[in-house]
Amino acid sequence: MTTKAIKFASVFGLVLLTAGPLGAQQPKPDGPLELAPVDVSKTVRQDIATEVRIAGSLTPIRRSNLTSRVSSTIVELPVQIGDVVKKGDLLVRFDTEALASAVTARKAEIDALDAQVELAESVLERNTALGERGAASDATRLEARANLLNLRAQLRSKQAEVADSERSLAYGELRAEFDGVVSARPVEQGQTVALNAELMTIVDLSRMEVDAGVPTSRIPLVRLDQPVELSVEGFAGRTFAGKVMRISPTAVAGSRAVRVFIAIDNNEGLLRGGMFTTGILKVDDQKNVIALPAAAIRHDSEGTYVLKVEGNALRRQAVNLGTSWTDRNLVQVSGVEEGETIVTAPLPDLVAGTTVSVEGL
Repeated sequence: MTTKAIKFASVFGLVLLTAGPLGAQQPKPDGPLELAPVDVSKTVRQDIATEVRIAGSLTPIRRSNLTSRVSSTIVELPVQIGDVVKKGDLLVRFDTEALASAVTARKAEIDALDAQVELAESVLERNTALGERGAASDATRLEARANLLNLRAQLRSKQAEVADSERSLAYGELRAEFDGVVSARPVEQGQTVALNAELMTIVDLSRMEVDAGVPTSRIPLVRLDQPVELSVEGFAGRTFAGKVMRISPTAVAGSRAVRVFIAIDNNEGLLRGGMFTTGILKVDDQKNVIALPAAAIRHDSEGTYVLKVEGNALRRQAVNLGTSWTDRNLVQVSGVEEGETIVTAPLPDLVAGTTVSVEGL
């Protein structure tokens, strides 16, 4: 009886092909077992991370929606959509003639009340002196005192009205609170607007934000300040660096995703609100590590090990396991050196001490 060639297949393991009567004892091969190149891997150090893909639209982090705090007519509107404004620049000026008149009228009422308060104080003082000499009753004194207190209350009320009028007069001009760009302006010069009417929106484009949904199965891996590489529609071949700034405490209703907010510096001013972006959020990022396919990891009574090709034989090499990257089917290992040849194919019948040869080595 002759023994045919013996060869390992990476998918099926060890297969012995023999010819002879059915049920006959098969002899052991004389030469080494041959391993295909796909059955082994050389260990290399590399940077590995689990990647979570995200997508969303860009939004300016800082924005200001300006509304009218007075009911008046717009007499000056020097900015258009797309204009760049600096902090303190005039955005809207209203007709303030009626507002200024209201301030003047209320101040005049205060002057009149001041005179009445002064007179009431004099009357109370006189009635108090007369009462001490028995020339005036207590009722007269109490009436004078009540009149004085009433006038003082009216004076405080008018003073508050003056403060409100002066505040409204100050709202006759609206100025930019920060450097930005006009993104909306639904009103026109000469238009009369009501109180709380929307006037314009100012956005700061220096920092943008992506509101992305991350599956709940991946959210435990996400941490604040984790780096993100983002690709923005319209900028082919270029990526923008971002980082996780906020994580929602709850999943979006009706979905299995949690909102994650990623900030991007836009110092060059290239990005605009509404641009669509995709990115890769790297988690479990490890630098300069050795990682092997999960199939390379073996277990016996002595612990965890791999089979290393050393010379022309397999040797048991004990290892310790670290981070697992399930999306890449890799496991971090320590106990092996860079450049060593490890059996990484799922060949459960292989044992340490077996004489082997690797095609091409």
